[in-house]
Amino acid sequence: MHLNLHKTFSTPHGGGGPGAGPVAVKESARALPAHAALEARPRQVGVGFQRKRSIGRVRAFYGNFGVLVRALAYILVHGGLAAQRHVDAVLNAVYIRKQLEPYFDLPYPAPNMHEVVFSDERQAKLGVRTGDLAKSA
Repeated sequence: MHLNLHKTFSTPHGGGGPGAGPVAVKESARALPAHAALEARPRQVGVGFQRKRSIGRVRAFYGNFGVLVRALAYILVHGGLAAQRHVDAVLNAVYIRKQLEPYFDLPYPAPNMHEVVFSDERQAKLGVRTGDLAKSA
């Protein structure tokens, strides 16, 4: 599971670095990273580093801890209002989509949630590149 914390919990898009969140696998899984959270005793977790088959050490094993702390602080400060932030993010993305649909192509016609993706195909035909659009705002 990847924790997608941007918008709703005020973290940067992409988390400012590697994604964060737990990864769960079956006991029979092969070729996992060298580290693994292991239950040493009931309700007590440790980290194991020895595996017979491994892809080796993963550089950012502990994830982007700062992003998780920021999201937790946001939740603690805003309490029940955090749920409304999710609704607001979806509403804002739908609004932006409706406003820009006449000018940009949508590569995916499915309804959007907290973000919307446009294609620059129409603008490219006029000589406008993606970088031009990104740097013009």
